[in-house]
Amino acid sequence: MQVSIVVAVQGNTGALEGLARAVRAQDYVAGNLELVVVDNHPAPVLPPGPYRLGPMACRVVHEARPGLSRARNAGIRQARGEIVLITDPDARPEPDWARRMASALEATGAYCAGGKVVPHFTSQAARDVPSDVLQLFVPPLWPRATTELAAPYWVVGCNLAIRRSPLPQFDTRFGVTGRRHLSCEELEFTVRAQHDGHLVVVVPNAVVHRAIHPADLTAAAVRRRALWHGVSVARLVAIHPGADIYDSYRLRDALAPARLRSRAGRRGAVADAARVVGLRAQRLRLAIAGLSTHTASAEESATKKEAFHG
Repeated sequence: MQVSIVVAVQGNTGALEGLARAVRAQDYVAGNLELVVVDNHPAPVLPPGPYRLGPMACRVVHEARPGLSRARNAGIRQARGEIVLITDPDARPEPDWARRMASALEATGAYCAGGKVVPHFTSQAARDVPSDVLQLFVPPLWPRATTELAAPYWVVGCNLAIRRSPLPQFDTRFGVTGRRHLSCEELEFTVRAQHDGHLVVVVPNAVVHRAIHPADLTAAAVRRRALWHGVSVARLVAIHPGADIYDSYRLRDALAPARLRSRAGRRGAVADAARVVGLRAQRLRLAIAGLSTHTASAEESATKKEAFHG
């Protein structure tokens, strides 16, 4: 099967060389594999056009409008493969990644698959990360064999495989856009796919290593990531109110005295508390927006009724 690897680049073009090496090392038939790079800067940073990675085709396309989901959508539209693999510039797939993801879709008949994501710490000093903080980057649990997506498992945007028909579309209300570090674009996609009757599976033997840099683990960076995750989950629940969304963050658990006795526990508690704050703040904002819309609609209806009765 023809496979297209789509990667969106915004500010981290230096990581592309390492990704290109990992793509060239894939044991998939090179003639059936292509790389589509989406330059998501206001003005092009990468020279557009077709290239070659050895026997593999590579194309650079430009999407000036900001947003990770919007950039990925642009890459998917340009992809020629029957299967689209989604990853990130600083992610490093293992050599059998494309083959295993394509095989999983073919064997199960699934529409979408999420492969296993493991952390790659770019600094030795960054390795001491509490599990509550680490799960902001990679899920803590994976099945032993390919299985249908359900709690306690979830998928990550740097390791996705999706059939190109029906054409995948990420919701642009999610995903990093400028200073708005929204997330959950892959979670929203899989929730919507399952709601539409498509099978989504988790593939634990298709592995991508996700880079975690020291700058990602500063106290401020962790709080910011956690806060935006909470905001994103609140949006997700508002859009899909009946969906089974795996989320278990509660403020009383985050601030439990037993957790606060150790340094690792405190770091995890801060992350969870930030998530809860983001979640509740966004829920309040959506509730206020909904009340304003409802009030405006009621006033409009009353005005029309008064005008009708003259």
